[in-house]
Amino acid sequence: MKLIFVSLFCVLWNAAYGQSEKADSLRPMLSVTGYFLYQSIWTERGNLRLFTRNHPLTGQVDIGVVRTNQKAWSYCNCYSNNGVSLGYTSFANRDQLGRAITVSVFTEPYLFNAKRFQISLRGSAGFAFLNKVYDSIANKQPIFFSEKLSYLLSLGTSLSYSLTDHVEIKATAQFNHISNGGRKDPNEGMNFPGYGVALTYIPQPRALNRQPKAPFADRHWSVMTHLFGNIRTAFADLNWPEEKRIVLGVNVGVIRRITRLNGIGAGGEIYYDGINAVYQQRSGRQLQTLVAGVSAQHYLFFGKLLFGQQMVWYVSPDTGTDKKSFQRYLLEYEVRPHWYAGVTLKATTDHSDFIALSLGRMIRL
Repeated sequence: MKLIFVSLFCVLWNAAYGQSEKADSLRPMLSVTGYFLYQSIWTERGNLRLFTRNHPLTGQVDIGVVRTNQKAWSYCNCYSNNGVSLGYTSFANRDQLGRAITVSVFTEPYLFNAKRFQISLRGSAGFAFLNKVYDSIANKQPIFFSEKLSYLLSLGTSLSYSLTDHVEIKATAQFNHISNGGRKDPNEGMNFPGYGVALTYIPQPRALNRQPKAPFADRHWSVMTHLFGNIRTAFADLNWPEEKRIVLGVNVGVIRRITRLNGIGAGGEIYYDGINAVYQQRSGRQLQTLVAGVSAQHYLFFGKLLFGQQMVWYVSPDTGTDKKSFQRYLLEYEVRPHWYAGVTLKATTDHSDFIALSLGRMIRL
């Protein structure tokens, strides 16, 4: 882990400072930020509410790069800090919840940028390495986690103030989610929002002056398609062995860009969830393996980062839940023009159903 962290630091350092003096004004700006966060566990499940009295504490270090050229600015008419993050979380319950080490990548566009003040919005995705998970004998009460290697998704905002040219202090709020992505049950997942403070050091600062603002007149219609898939696991019990099944589907929407950052639309999805066949056999209930829904959709375009939020209403019967709707979230990166890759989360209120890898394609109409 230490070798990986040092290697990432070296890559970012060379990207920021491995250019000629002639291009000094256009070189990316490197920063190192340390966070301390006080968090709360949110859950609506009755047998988990006792854990809401535990307040996780997180220490986190970010290494970020801000590109200062016109091309980077033109993505969203703003500057954006992008990089890697390493964190340590104590869930304030050593025996049942334990702790987590997290590794993630993030993007953080500056929505407001004045001489000393900045307001930013941050999205990140990565992995959480947990030392305490569900065990049917030794640790059966907390059903948040059942895999030591789980996924991390995070969304936050910060208010920064420059103490000097090299040092910034910031107040920050974050919403964090950890789950195993539906690979194994139980998969309640944990939502733990929080707030905290951070200190940023910038070795070679440069002014983030506003550049010419490109007007947005391209309010086009597009078809947005996402393929997604993963492996889900039904846990073993006294009567049944552990069983693995695939989840595979497609999500489609017709989207209208209304601003440079926002797009809205409607669509639907259909996916095959093999785990329902397992639960039908175990419970005797009639369950559909082919699940369909219609959706209202909203997308945020932060340069190459795509964040999607959808409210989906089931049109299939016998889905395995008494809920009529669920939420789908997508966090993807534009790997080549109009092609995206990332992750998607299906959630019902505060419950995480599954996370899947996703591949997106945007086709303009």
